[in-house]
Amino acid sequence: MVSNYKIFKTIAIVLGLIIFFWLIYDYQNSIGKVNQNYIEANSNFLKKNYLKALDLYRKVTELEPNNLYALEGEARCLMRLQNHNEALEIFKLVLERDKDFVPALTNIAILYDTIEDYEKAIIYYRKAIQQDQRLLNRMSWFNRFIKNIQFKPSTVQERLSYLENQIGLESNERILKNIEIDKLQPDYQM
Repeated sequence: MVSNYKIFKTIAIVLGLIIFFWLIYDYQNSIGKVNQNYIEANSNFLKKNYLKALDLYRKVTELEPNNLYALEGEARCLMRLQNHNEALEIFKLVLERDKDFVPALTNIAILYDTIEDYEKAIIYYRKAIQQDQRLLNRMSWFNRFIKNIQFKPSTVQERLSYLENQIGLESNERILKNIEIDKLQPDYQM
């Protein structure tokens, strides 16, 4: 009985040490893999420095053409800079590469909503919600604090429901756009 205990104890210690050293090895191998330009681009985007963020996202995509997050970041910047056609093309490119990429699905819906193509906005809002149920939740107070948002933005589900209700009304009764509120809404960012 005592020898079984010593064997199990030794196995547990060896496995613990293997896991510990594997974690250190994995951390050191992956520490430089996140492109610093990407981190800086995200920071600039949150500060509303869209031109600088766009430049940095483009530097990332030059080095990593398959980085969907950087491509999607480019499209978000272009959308904020009112370059809707180019933003739309990049969102479509991202979705060609990964049709279930939630940030692109959500933000292309927001773009279609912005350019008043509400039918397509509804389609993409639905696809985004189908892919990620977290879109049904409000932005947490902590994320609002970090992103310096002083109001509770509507959820993707709330906007989808609102559009569906408005589309169901007679055209002269519809209120699909409120510029003051719409420009306050943040983009979806993972």
